[in-house]
Amino acid sequence: MGKASRDKRDIYYRKAKEEGWRARSAFKLLQIDEEFNIFEGVKRVVDLCAAPGSWSQVLSRKLYLPAKLSPGTKDNDPPLIVAIDLQPMAPIEGVIQVQGDITNAKTAEVVIRHFDGCKADLVVCDGAPDVTGLHDMDEFVQSQLILAVSFLEKLLELI
Repeated sequence: MGKASRDKRDIYYRKAKEEGWRARSAFKLLQIDEEFNIFEGVKRVVDLCAAPGSWSQVLSRKLYLPAKLSPGTKDNDPPLIVAIDLQPMAPIEGVIQVQGDITNAKTAEVVIRHFDGCKADLVVCDGAPDVTGLHDMDEFVQSQLILAVSFLEKLLELI
């Protein structure tokens, strides 16, 4: 792409690149936390549909890195962050990455093993299926994704 294409991108795209976020969606999660303080007291979190990893980056910077850098934190105290996606992602400090399908029970079992019998404090998801342009099909696939996320979230709350 030429310079003209780059200039037309929105301010959040450029701001994300300047601040080192993988995608502009990082600002969405930061705004949600600013408004509702969702990270308070969180020790175990799952990021569903995580690629390219901007929400996992936010979780790492807001939860894992401060705990790691705190002088009173023991090795087993930092929050546990598990990111799941079909696509591979570049590593993020403090984030366990699981390449798998959130609609598959085996993927849920992998996450549950990482939590070692403890409940998830927070489940975040910024996923959306690829659209085909066939509205009925797209609506069905989106519904299936929502159901899979809800099912996995309930599983993680019940362990």
